[in-house]
Order: sequence, then structure tokens, then C-alpha cells
Amino acid sequence: GMAHEIRNPLSGIRGSAQLLLKDLENSEQREYMEIVIAEVDRINRLVKKMMNLTRPASNDFKPINIHRVLEEILTLEKDTLIRKKGKFVQAYDPSLPAIEGNEDELKQVFLNLVKNAVDASPKGGQVSIVTQFSSNYVFRKTQDTRPMHNIIVEIIDSGPGMTDETLKNLFTPFFTTKKRGTGLGMVVSLKIIENHNGKIKITSERSIGTKVQVFLPVKKK
Repeated sequence: GMAHEIRNPLSGIRGSAQLLLKDLENSEQREYMEIVIAEVDRINRLVKKMMNLTRPASNDFKPINIHRVLEEILTLEKDTLIRKKGKFVQAYDPSLPAIEGNEDELKQVFLNLVKNAVDASPKGGQVSIVTQFSSNYVFRKTQDTRPMHNIIVEIIDSGPGMTDETLKNLFTPFFTTKKRGTGLGMVVSLKIIENHNGKIKITSERSIGTKVQVFLPVKKK
């Protein structure tokens, strides 16, 4: 498809740039060539995220232990936070039931959210991961008004918080405040969570930090 048509010439550009880089001795020219390679990689990431956005929703759901998913992601991101002299604080509810979902997709969502929290954290900052059970949050697309049992995963950072404009545009495609961001991470995350019949709620206060809440329905008996 279209993504393939874009990625083929990109790999040609990247390969040629790498070959040229080997022969360049002038540091300024090397720097420009490294920028070419970095920007090609950025386009590649963008294409990949756009493919995620247009990919049909997966219904290959299995029972998932959310704590196992979170622990895997914290292991991946721990070193980045340690370099900032920060730490993760976990407050898990051990009695949480399993949820139904696509594990790879949920890992993608929580990796994105945890990465954002780590990026926002100041030196020595703390990122808290809290899980809890809730039985009174209804956001069904159906007419069923019975309370829906959910688990809530909260990711709380101690960063600078977001401006009203950033909060308002958080789920707008291509909106980003990051230098190397694509502006698609949150859009893809929301699409995945909504496909799991869930919801993402974000609150942020300047100088205090940001709290992201992900609501996911519990596996039906």
C-alpha cells in the first residue's frame, strides 16, 4: 500500500546517507548527513504510527493481568528515569481482576503514557503508577445502564503540567510539543483504549504535574 511506497525510497535515502557518512571527514558535513538520517528515521516512525491509526481494530482479546503489562513497561523505562535521578512508585491493588484485551496494543498505550510521564519528570522527580477497581463509571456505547466494573490505571508525574492549549489539543493528530514528536502517540492510544471499550481522562496542573487515568472494563464472567 501507500506506506510501502513511502518506506521504500526512504530506505534508499537512508542507506545512501549512511554510505556517504562513512566517507565524510569534515565534521560539519557529517553533522548535516546525521541530520538527514535522523529525519528519515522520524518520517519512518510517522508512517508507522499512521499505519497504526488506519489499521482495523483488533478483536483478538484474551484475559490480561494488567500488573504484568505495567511491570514490563516500567522495566523498559527504568533506566531513563534513573538517569534523571527519579523513581517509579507503584501502588497496585492486588485484588484486581483480569481484563479482556489485546496485550500488544495495551503495551503500546502504556509504554507511550509512561514515556510521556518520564519525559515530563524533572530531575529527581517521581512517577506514580496506581491501579484500582471502580464500579460506578459508565461509558458504554450501548443502552445498558447497569454499572460497569472497571479497573483504573493512573500514571501521575511531577512535571511542569500542561497549558490549557496543550490539554485541549492532546488528541489532535500531529499536535506535539516535543522536538522529535510525531503528534500521533496519544491519538493512537485513544483509538486503542476506545476499541477496548475504555476511556482516557487527563488532568493537569501547572507546576504540580499531570495525571492520566485509563479506564478499562473488567473481563466478564
